[in-house]
Amino acid sequence: MLKHKTSVLFVNSNGKDRKTIQIPTTILLNWKKYLISAIVLFGIFGLIIGFFIYEHTSHYYTTIYKERLVRANQIKNAIDIEKAKSSFQSIDESMLRINQFMAERGLEPLSLVSAGGPMEFEITDINEIAAYYATDIQKLEDLIQEVPIGKPHFGEQTSGFGYRKNPFGGNAVETHKGLDFRGEEGSPIRVTAEGKVVFAGQKGGYGNCVIIKHENDLKTLYGHLSEINVKDGQSVILGQIIGKLGSTGRSTGPHLHYEILHKEEKIDPQKFLNL
Repeated sequence: MLKHKTSVLFVNSNGKDRKTIQIPTTILLNWKKYLISAIVLFGIFGLIIGFFIYEHTSHYYTTIYKERLVRANQIKNAIDIEKAKSSFQSIDESMLRINQFMAERGLEPLSLVSAGGPMEFEITDINEIAAYYATDIQKLEDLIQEVPIGKPHFGEQTSGFGYRKNPFGGNAVETHKGLDFRGEEGSPIRVTAEGKVVFAGQKGGYGNCVIIKHENDLKTLYGHLSEINVKDGQSVILGQIIGKLGSTGRSTGPHLHYEILHKEEKIDPQKFLNL
C-alpha cells in the first residue's frame, strides 16, 4: 500500500508556478491516525525531556538545601549557649572583683571597653571570643592582686618621694625614699598586693616595720606602726590588715611611711597609686 502513491499538484495564485509531489496514498487515507501518532510521540518525547530536567534541577536544589541545613546544624551545635553565658558571667564577676580591689585602694572603678578584642566575628566563634575576654580579664585580675597598686592608708599624703626639708628642724635637706600618710594612731594599714611577709619587727628609724615580698621582684615596706598584726613567713592577701598606724621610730607624729622596692632599689610609690 505504501508503494502506491498519489500525486499532489501545488499551484500558486496566478497559476504560473506549479509543483507536484507524490505522497503515499495510505498517508492521505489515514492522515488522522498518523497525526495522532505523531502528537503522541512528541508528547512522550516532551515528557521524557521534562523528567530529566526535573531530576537534574531537583537534585541540584535538594543538594543546596541539604548543604544549608547541614551548615545551620553546624552553627547550632557550635554555639554552646550555656558555655557562652558562663564565660560572660565570669567576665562580670571578674570585673566586680577588680572594682572591689580598686575601691580598697581608693581608686575609681575600672571600665574596659572592647579591651582590644575583635569588633566583628563569625557567630561560630562566639565561644572562642568569650574565652578570649575571660582569659585576658583573669590575667588583669591576677596582675592587680600581685602588683602593689593604690594606697595602704587613705589618710592625707604629707610627704613625697625624693628630697625634702628635714622635718626635725634646721635648714638641712634629706632624702625621703617613700610616701608619708597622716592619720589617727591605731588606724588599720592594709597590704597593697598579695605576697609573703619577709620582715616583721623593729627596724631602726622605721620603728615597727613590716616588709612584704610580691611577684616581679617587688617589695613593699610599712613603717612607724604602732602594732604589727603579721609574722615572718606569713602569706597575706590583698587588702589584709598587717598593722596599725603609729609613730614609732624616727617620727614627728602618727603617720605611715610607705616604700616600694624593685630588685631591692627604692622607687617612687606615687607611680603605683593609680592603675
